[in-house]
Amino acid sequence: MLIREVKEWMQTFPAKVHYDATVAEARDLMLESKFGRILVVDREDRLMGILTDSDVLAATDHSVKVETIMTPVVVSVYENQTIRDAGRLLVENKIAGVPVVDSEGRVVGLLTARDILRGYLAEEDEVRLSMETLAINLAMTRHREDERYWLDRSKHFGYRAAITQVGAGPDKLATKLRESTIAAAIARKVISEDSREKIAVSQAVRDAFFQLSLINPGLGGGFKVSAVRGDGRITVVIFGRFGHALADGPEQIAVGYSVI
Repeated sequence: MLIREVKEWMQTFPAKVHYDATVAEARDLMLESKFGRILVVDREDRLMGILTDSDVLAATDHSVKVETIMTPVVVSVYENQTIRDAGRLLVENKIAGVPVVDSEGRVVGLLTARDILRGYLAEEDEVRLSMETLAINLAMTRHREDERYWLDRSKHFGYRAAITQVGAGPDKLATKLRESTIAAAIARKVISEDSREKIAVSQAVRDAFFQLSLINPGLGGGFKVSAVRGDGRITVVIFGRFGHALADGPEQIAVGYSVI
């Protein structure tokens, strides 16, 4: 099997700003580059943090330095790590993108969930795709044609899969996610009407949603949810973003499991 490295799929010209730039300068860069997040570096291009459009919106004084409102980076990936390593890192940390650095910590790129998807697509004819990989790819689809493709791929590998879309306020989001996923799973014959199978799906949804809600308490949002069944268990992936009236948060992803 060909081992694909991060540097093959990363974006090599990420938007970045020096730590001592002003928030106003960072805002202008965001508008110009059309990126919702930019990397903060020192004078040697070593990674220091990330600044998002939400950070800029929340700032009351745009004359202050970026370093005062940025989020220090605690997660990054080396350019010679594998795409699969990077994919696991995104899932474990519930993030949709990660900075790429060289051996000396200098920024050389940015890897997003979509870049990782491209890497997986390049490998799909070389290896049998796991339930998790199929569920992640299915949840991240943007178009109906992509949904059909990953539903067919799941069937090709002997799994049953379903996809649904949910948007709700904070008081109803958890319930809507469970109900919609169960309904989609029944419609696609991923599960039967048996109460035990419904409970298994509900537990997997609850597992994934709990991960997301820990860092986004009290917010509604819009999400795609995939469910893939096989090998005596079911995998559920929730992908989307929380938001409120002032700003949308970054896209996030979480994976839940249950024995079935």
